[in-house]
Amino acid sequence: MKLTTKVSAALAATTMLAGTAALADYPEKPIKIMVGFSAGGGTDTTARGFASYMHEAPSMNGLPAFIVNLPGASGQKAASAVLDEERDGHTLYMINIGTFIAGELAKGDERPYHIPDDFVNLGCASQLVTSLQVHSSNPATTMQEFIDNAKASGDEITWGTSGAATMHATIGHVFFDSQGIKHKKVPFQGGSKARAALVSQSVDAVFGGVNTIPGFEADIRALATAGAERDPMAPDLPTFVEQGAPGVEFTGLMCLFAANGVPDEVKEDVGAAIEAIASIEGYQRYMRGNDLAAFYTSGADATAAQDVMFDVMGPVVAEIIANQ
Repeated sequence: MKLTTKVSAALAATTMLAGTAALADYPEKPIKIMVGFSAGGGTDTTARGFASYMHEAPSMNGLPAFIVNLPGASGQKAASAVLDEERDGHTLYMINIGTFIAGELAKGDERPYHIPDDFVNLGCASQLVTSLQVHSSNPATTMQEFIDNAKASGDEITWGTSGAATMHATIGHVFFDSQGIKHKKVPFQGGSKARAALVSQSVDAVFGGVNTIPGFEADIRALATAGAERDPMAPDLPTFVEQGAPGVEFTGLMCLFAANGVPDEVKEDVGAAIEAIASIEGYQRYMRGNDLAAFYTSGADATAAQDVMFDVMGPVVAEIIANQ
């Protein structure tokens, strides 16, 4: 073969390889899922279960996902970190929309981002349900007994939650304020840490996910759940509304977000992966084992729910800020 022929062949091969790289399917490497809370809470538990099945989704090219916990500012530290990454879909963010929105609203004009402008909701595979929890030594066995005892004592009730501006925290504020109970919020960096404070009786109560209770039933008693309907994972636990305390009937879809500007291929492939994983029996079994529901909500439906949540939570958070 002449030298010129060899050079031409080499150039052709290089061009072919370059073209292959440019057209490589997403994803090209493992997916990093950022979690804005410490290990052991509802968000972290869902994210770890979800990530363990990512490689089984046909649209993920057999590539896995891994979790990076970056707690702080009720999840905003991790969300901001996602916005600083390349917008190629290899760094995603998992959080429930209630906490995501509450955190933004609490910042007001100092918000670090605006979710509808800066993030795209790719779909959801679970939900987070808030519950009022007390230590098992607490004499209250119903929400009304808790209210009556708190008012009779006249004491300030200290209560823990997974962050200063989470969905749980918002519901806790609404509950205590609407009942006229003196209270003091003690925020932690994750539901597991709030749970530990309740177990050690460092706080009087906790507003946290129902999913944080399994394994701690000897120490923790749930009195009620938020939401318009009973949590399917705790069907025997009545809602706030059923016990005469309206105003907190919302739950948070647990969704996967990407920074706005990712390619359409990312939106399609990750959306397909969420739907596929939600239907995997192993994932469903894992979620049931952690008292969490497993189901699929499309990105479009989740975004619509997100818009409604902004309208619902906006006045609530504004009132909380005004009363502080």
